[in-house]
Amino acid sequence: MKYVVTNEQMKLAEQTADAQGVSYSEMMKNAGSAIADEAAMHIPPGGRALILCGAGNNGGDGFAAAKRLNAMKIAVDVVLVNGEPRTDCAREHFELMPRELLASACRVDYSVYSCVIDCIFGTGFHGELPEHVRAMLSDCADIPVRIAADVPSGINSNTGERAAGCFSPTHTLVLAAMKRGLLVPSCLDELGEVSLIDIGIPENAFTQYSAVVTDERVLSAFPVRRRCSHKGSFGRLLIIAGSLCFNGAAAMCTMAALRSGTGLCTLAVPRSALGIIAPAVPEATFIPLPETEDGFVSDDAIKAIAQALPKATAVALGCGMGNTAATRAVAEYVVRNADCPVILDADGINSLADNINVLTERKAGCEVILTPHPLEFSRISGLSVAQIQADRIEAAERFARKYGVTLVLKGAGTVVTNGCESIVNLCGNPGLARGGSGDTLTGIIAALAAQGADPTKAAACGVYCHARAADLLLDRLPVQSILPRDIIAALPEVFRA
Repeated sequence: MKYVVTNEQMKLAEQTADAQGVSYSEMMKNAGSAIADEAAMHIPPGGRALILCGAGNNGGDGFAAAKRLNAMKIAVDVVLVNGEPRTDCAREHFELMPRELLASACRVDYSVYSCVIDCIFGTGFHGELPEHVRAMLSDCADIPVRIAADVPSGINSNTGERAAGCFSPTHTLVLAAMKRGLLVPSCLDELGEVSLIDIGIPENAFTQYSAVVTDERVLSAFPVRRRCSHKGSFGRLLIIAGSLCFNGAAAMCTMAALRSGTGLCTLAVPRSALGIIAPAVPEATFIPLPETEDGFVSDDAIKAIAQALPKATAVALGCGMGNTAATRAVAEYVVRNADCPVILDADGINSLADNINVLTERKAGCEVILTPHPLEFSRISGLSVAQIQADRIEAAERFARKYGVTLVLKGAGTVVTNGCESIVNLCGNPGLARGGSGDTLTGIIAALAAQGADPTKAAACGVYCHARAADLLLDRLPVQSILPRDIIAALPEVFRA
């Protein structure tokens, strides 16, 4: 399992690992080896690497990496950016590194390098970069492969604040655990390709952490499908979605839910949209809802929904409904009267912005999952988008605790939290940044909840599967060509894992 930590939590994990017999020196050696191995994959035959080493333990990682690259017969030069190492562990690995690898900063010709590795500050940085470091990092900007060891120099790994002139990596190798500040969107977008690197810290050494990072283990949220099961064994999902103008949202949500294993799926949709949607999802059943003249659900729809609600094992509400007074009435009715998980997305969320306290009026059996993007979350939380993005984990946790819900705060580094435990998803790519993507995610989460998965596990698994499908598609589609329907079609590949 991988974790999201503050600097203080990372130090505690290292101390615990050391007490358990994994020494600081061993962790540093492991880090250096992993950094070197990653760099070697990007250095062409005959290429040369430059390692910029600071005076702290991040510099020690660089010395260990230099020694390994040298042993691999890869040409490497090491520059002491702030003088000789000042920590015992870094000095130990400095002494183990061949002295002929040292190069003078004033004599370095940056044009000869195919790779540069930034080992200057790591988690120890805050404030502003010294002028000589800024100049050196600027000189490295045109080197093709730029690897940051743990944290790019110039970034505060607790807060995500970026100093002027900070290192701009093509790859960031985060050591042992994801640093919380790197998840700030403005920071995450500048890290290049991100990899989490194991340096030998035992899992039980992480006694304190901010969140965990999703991986394929979340697929355990899927129920076992026994030979003697039947369609009723895998839930009855009621989806209340769509309108004449936004019929695609309802169709994609429904198809994603069907593809994700729900046994019975019923779509309640305004009558005028039914004839458009039904041919696209023949596996679903339908409830035609009373509608307004312009094709949105009307207040009278509550009567039809009231009849279907008791049979549902989960309800998804909001995709493409429009933010109308009738949508609000339907959403409030469902939240107050459902006795099963309710997943609210899009207009299901927007419609409750002026009456968010309805979340506290639900029955004991109604566990709510909300899936807002930052602007939608701003409407229901009262926080500005800037405040939310500055600390997504804290903002999401505070809201989830207050209202007793599971919150899925979408975006790069999607946060899933029930207020007590939080999960961050690092899969996915910009191919998900398209209308309809959120509707697809809602369908996946709702299908899992309908099959009996715990709401937080259903949300985390849904987010992972949705993002993982997008990553698999990169093998055959350019990122700008990925459509939500492609995500749905790729889901079986994810589930097969």
